[in-house]
Amino acid sequence: MSTEQKVLFGVDNSQFARDAVAAAGSLLKNNEDFKMTIFHGIPEPNLSYLSKAPLSAEALEKHLQLWSKEEQKLIRRAKKAVIDAGFDPDRVDTFYEEKCKDPVISMINLANKEGFETIALARWGARTLAQKIMGNVTYRLVSMAYNLPVWMIDPRISSQDVLVTIVGADSSRRVMEHAVKYFAHLKESRFTFFHVIPPILPQLHTASYWDYVRDLSEEERQEDMVRRRKDYSERAQSIAEEGKERLIDAGVPEENVFVKFQAQKEGIARDILTELEEGNYGVLVLGRKGFKDISQFGLGSKANKLLHTAHALMTCLVN
Repeated sequence: MSTEQKVLFGVDNSQFARDAVAAAGSLLKNNEDFKMTIFHGIPEPNLSYLSKAPLSAEALEKHLQLWSKEEQKLIRRAKKAVIDAGFDPDRVDTFYEEKCKDPVISMINLANKEGFETIALARWGARTLAQKIMGNVTYRLVSMAYNLPVWMIDPRISSQDVLVTIVGADSSRRVMEHAVKYFAHLKESRFTFFHVIPPILPQLHTASYWDYVRDLSEEERQEDMVRRRKDYSERAQSIAEEGKERLIDAGVPEENVFVKFQAQKEGIARDILTELEEGNYGVLVLGRKGFKDISQFGLGSKANKLLHTAHALMTCLVN
């Protein structure tokens, strides 16, 4: 597993964004392998108000230069917020794009071009109407950056404890590895690998499963279901135990690492939210999708519910 940790963090001119990037800096300041680049897309200024008093070409150019300088101050303020949070100045860079038409597309393109392996953004932006919903730019980024992990940060992070959600699918190995790679430096934090055992396995809802069992007898179907449930549980347990071992090897005390499996109570997403609230976790690491292939680029239903409902934490959505 690569130790390189390059994260592209998008900001706008909101206090939310500065608070979020500062919160991320505070959480990750002791991770010496972590490097952050703060991105700001500078939009073209709206000059329609000048139509009644048109400027000369020289005056207009001066006006545009002043606009650009003011926008660049924004990204410097964001960098200062990160440094003030204790983050090493040598590990934070800035990047701004002038005449940016769509910050989501710009960030995804830049991340793919420059090798950023994660993109981060505040939960809300300057145009979010209330701090109860996800900002439009954030939601679009979460939906479109399907090939990259995305961090959505509510700056009111409640703690530095980490909840890692595990299912009995290979995608959970990437979730586990992401948690270990980025957060193993939190030696004093509590880590919980959490798995909600569903009453019916997710793969039993798929058309391919019913095509497979169509010609089996009832006894053979029951035997197949028992075998699949056993394999599912063992896979989830194996991933969780491997994650625990890796954290301990990285220096996290064994008494700070837990593996918690429980039967579904109210629903998988609701049970995860309950664990988040009762355990006062500040970081949630989860997969983009589980077994159900909703669409190639979509979000799983559980991830979608958690992204809209979970608050006061950093939510890490792993592709």
